[in-house]
Amino acid sequence: MVGHILWLAGISAAMASTEVPTWVLVVAAVSFVVGVAAGLVGWRQWKHRSRTAEIWAVFLWALPVSPVLLSLTVLGVTYL
Repeated sequence: MVGHILWLAGISAAMASTEVPTWVLVVAAVSFVVGVAAGLVGWRQWKHRSRTAEIWAVFLWALPVSPVLLSLTVLGVTYL
């Protein structure tokens, strides 16, 4: 939910500016970097093999799904 809200705020700011393509790329890049970072931290948690670590791993893997998919959609609409 937090990732989705932050993504919406970033895209709203990008659409309000005169440099839409540049800011869309910035928001998309940040979304992808945060997605990769959350995936890596989730993978490290998964290796601990405790119940709590597995719950955190699944949460961290699911966290960036919405912002990354929305970024891909906006990139497709903007550049295709």
